[in-house]
Amino acid sequence: MTATATATAALRLIDVARSFGGVAAVDGVTFSVEPGEQFGVIGPNGAGKTSLLNCLNGIYPVDRGEAWLGDVRIDKLRPHQITARGIARTFQGADLFPEFDVVNYLLLGRLRFTRHSLVGCSLALPGVRRSESRERSRVIGLLEEFGFGHLRGARVGDLPYGTRKILDVVRALAMEPRVLLLDEPTSGTTSSDRERLRDVVAGIRAKGVTTMVVDHDVAFISANCDRVLAMNFGRKLSIGTPGQVLAEPEVRASYLGTET
Repeated sequence: MTATATATAALRLIDVARSFGGVAAVDGVTFSVEPGEQFGVIGPNGAGKTSLLNCLNGIYPVDRGEAWLGDVRIDKLRPHQITARGIARTFQGADLFPEFDVVNYLLLGRLRFTRHSLVGCSLALPGVRRSESRERSRVIGLLEEFGFGHLRGARVGDLPYGTRKILDVVRALAMEPRVLLLDEPTSGTTSSDRERLRDVVAGIRAKGVTTMVVDHDVAFISANCDRVLAMNFGRKLSIGTPGQVLAEPEVRASYLGTET
């Protein structure tokens, strides 16, 4: 099976595998994500969920298989090349650049649109200043849109952990991605944080951004995702709607801890 330029999927994996010391972190996984879909990935610790994301954005080179972003094959590209083609990513931790203020942190998501030379930036030429002003306006607009406008001058490291996690999602969204990868966005958050995160995810859906969410919170995945992939030991156990997948005996045994 091969992907072609006529494939309509926003994201497609074909028999992707990645091993470490003979242990398969991702073991022949095949699936596709449709444009605008919110796609969830669940599984116990060590199931290969984060490794799967790492294969998608180039942190881990794949041992075999293919990964496609639309009609562009990306599994042979480096992380910055994959980012330039439209895949944005969050990570499990929320401790990146704590010394930045919120606006400058979100501006990291706009770096792929920056085309100025080092000399131009050093001299603060008028074109550079105008560009920076436009980019700042864009990220402030995002903050206002998602209800964080009051935090624009705050230092990231001074904010509660859950707020930093949500702002990292907004930072990734500032990249204007074709596909957004969210790695454990609810981990370490409170119930009120998860309510706010649900609002952000709803806003992402409204923008039509294809989203792939890895999370342990089954309720969060079920409420926000159109389809779900369940994994264990790097393998695909089941794929379908949240209700279909959670009803599978093998999924319940491996992830929910119930008897088959």
